[in-house]
Amino acid sequence: MENVFRFESSPARSFAAGTLHRASKRNFPVLQGMAIQALHLKTGAVREPHIHPNAHQLDYCVGGSATVGIIGPEGDRQLLELQTGDISFVPQGFVHWIENTGQGELHFLVVLSNPEPETIELSEMLAGVPRSTLAKALGVSEELLERMPKETVTIGGVM
Repeated sequence: MENVFRFESSPARSFAAGTLHRASKRNFPVLQGMAIQALHLKTGAVREPHIHPNAHQLDYCVGGSATVGIIGPEGDRQLLELQTGDISFVPQGFVHWIENTGQGELHFLVVLSNPEPETIELSEMLAGVPRSTLAKALGVSEELLERMPKETVTIGGVM
């Protein structure tokens, strides 16, 4: 059994506005019952709103400052201001996002309560619903919706 994993030296998902490293039982088999992610966001960047249908999330702010937004049932909405050393908790299935509100890079460690957490991005949800249905449901024109992304964003906010 291998008990060490070179986490932030492992391949990352890279975006113009940041990077995301993931360790799960898939690439670090000793992780039982959990997974961990390292998130680096450039100034002004946002980790896209998303949900984890099969995992709770614990965030630890390693460096920088951020707003963690959480939307739950019945209009429950929280905007949590985190600084270096703070933690936050996101219940399973709640919509949430992380925004770098500081002047430098944001570094978060994200611990998920499932060894293979599932993620559904907001951009995936919106791209999966026909534009005509979204227009009717939201009371807006289909032309307005044409400007929405047609593919997964994951990390955005910096052009």
